[in-house]
Amino acid sequence: DSRFREAKKENDTFKLWENYREQALLWRALALLQIPVTIVALIFAGVIWLNRDITINVPSKPLPGLYSASEIPDSEFLSFGESYINLVATYQSHTAKKQFNTAAEMLIEPVLSQFEEEILKKELDAIVENRRSQVYYIDPSKTVLTRDEENGFVYMKTVGERLKSIAGIEQTPVTLQYQITMKTIPRAVKYNQYGIAIVNINLTQSDSNVDY
Repeated sequence: DSRFREAKKENDTFKLWENYREQALLWRALALLQIPVTIVALIFAGVIWLNRDITINVPSKPLPGLYSASEIPDSEFLSFGESYINLVATYQSHTAKKQFNTAAEMLIEPVLSQFEEEILKKELDAIVENRRSQVYYIDPSKTVLTRDEENGFVYMKTVGERLKSIAGIEQTPVTLQYQITMKTIPRAVKYNQYGIAIVNINLTQSDSNVDY
């Protein structure tokens, strides 16, 4: 009767075994639940794979288009004309070639051939040889835009002051007037969305008149 009874040890072992049994039952339940879920997922994936429909979206080819001059606002013609003037009238000797080539892309016949002959072949060599640079300031208050709706031409007239420097020596400022004739051609979506092109340029300096 006076012996020490180890009932506590037996009770702890029993409780530990009960805990393990509960965990085992939980994992078995999860395993049993995972099996049907996996089967259903595989069936669903198979149905999607069998009924797949591959669609390739190919962008349509840009269609040629021609805007009439009446469809284009004045601001677009003014911006186009001023961009050309800035390219050919404001430059430095080392940037003139790149600017003139860009300006040539804005021209069409008959003025394009004249520009290539007189500017790209002759004037450009003189600019590089004499290290010529110049700046042209457009006077917005003297810029006028008129339209010939019947023939589809748009005329832009603008006046500005040219400051020229040759070999670092500044020349006397000169007032110039540009008269630019524009029309529309089939548009290039990437480069010229409205299809504006220059067909004639008239440059007036004092009493001299030069067409190119």
